[in-house]
Amino acid sequence: MQDFAYLFGDSVAAWLRGRGDARFPHYERHYRAERQAKPETFDLELANEQYAKRCMRSGGRILRVLDSKAFKHLVFFVALVWGGSLLLSTIGKQQPAIAGTLLAALFIAIRINRRKNRSGRHGS
Repeated sequence: MQDFAYLFGDSVAAWLRGRGDARFPHYERHYRAERQAKPETFDLELANEQYAKRCMRSGGRILRVLDSKAFKHLVFFVALVWGGSLLLSTIGKQQPAIAGTLLAALFIAIRINRRKNRSGRHGS
């Protein structure tokens, strides 16, 4: 069997030496599935190229999620809620009247903002 390791960023021989990163079993599953799907027209070089393209597409799913706008907004929201809860409990213990006034002002500001947004949508 020929070595087509030049098609990959890492050498297949390094996988076989037992690096233990589970990439070779993944490749082996791909190879066997391709060979079973087209046994009479199976081309190892084409299968390797398809595997390399598939790895390029699927690589970094976690990084894509961490870099997404939705995840960044979620982290910001969680940090804001966590910090706000700490701040509110601290202020509430020392100055309950100020904490109540702050909460009432916050809820009023949210209501005013929502009404402005609703009236802006209907007017457009």
